Amino acid sequence: MDQINNNTVPEEQEVIAPEEHLMSPEQLAEMEALKNQDLYGNHVKKIGECAVVTVEDETVALELPITYPQLLAALIKRKYNADQSEAITANFLTARTQEISEAKAAEYTTEYEAYQAWRNKCKAVAKEVMGITEA
Repeated sequence: MDQINNNTVPEEQEVIAPEEHLMSPEQLAEMEALKNQDLYGNHVKKIGECAVVTVEDETVALELPITYPQLLAALIKRKYNADQSEAITANFLTARTQEISEAKAAEYTTEYEAYQAWRNKCKAVAKEVMGITEA
């Protein structure tokens, strides 16, 4: 009964992360330096420690530093989420491998072509922003 009537709040204990998750001062300095990452082109603005990238009417903001794959995925997903991407690809394959009406096959093909056009546009912008030139 003493425990029930005891209204004291237990003291909070400090939570310490396991050592493998601790960063050395050198690693922290490197991460901080990467936040000053150079970005290129008219499709990007640095705001604070973020890169704000725009493709057509879609905009994404990512915390720096960023990589090309991270940026590309974020741009594509801004317009097409994973479920939509999978459905578009599956529909296109259906149009190519199964007997469906010409109208439905044309619809699936048009949808896929729009998706691929978006992906290609995002690739071009991501390469520009990251300063990647093709040899």
